[in-house]
Amino acid sequence: MSGVLRPVAASLIVGGVLLLAMVVASGRAAVTLPAEARIPVHVGSVEHRYLVSKRAGLVIWPAAGAVLFGVVGGITRSSLAADWVPGVRDVLTPAVMGVALAFQIGALALARRPGEQAARPEPAGSPR
Repeated sequence: MSGVLRPVAASLIVGGVLLLAMVVASGRAAVTLPAEARIPVHVGSVEHRYLVSKRAGLVIWPAAGAVLFGVVGGITRSSLAADWVPGVRDVLTPAVMGVALAFQIGALALARRPGEQAARPEPAGSPR
């Protein structure tokens, strides 16, 4: 039984490191982004994003990562995942955290673009 928990524990450690990377990315952006920067928060796609203030965006992304880490990490360690294929339990948390980190880095890159602050995509199907 202990052999099964070791890979899951390793995946939680990797997920925690990725969460730490999200905090570090926000810290770096706090120093490098201008005060008036607007950070996009994605809700599915480009058409569903909101530009929030620099401070809010730098808090929202790591907070979302922490919630994801807690939920997915908790599920993979719980009895709910007892019958899952071991490979899924081993890679689910790092995969989810890697995707969250990638989305955060993309949002911070968009916040650095000069025209991004005013540019906002029109919803699909809207008249021009």
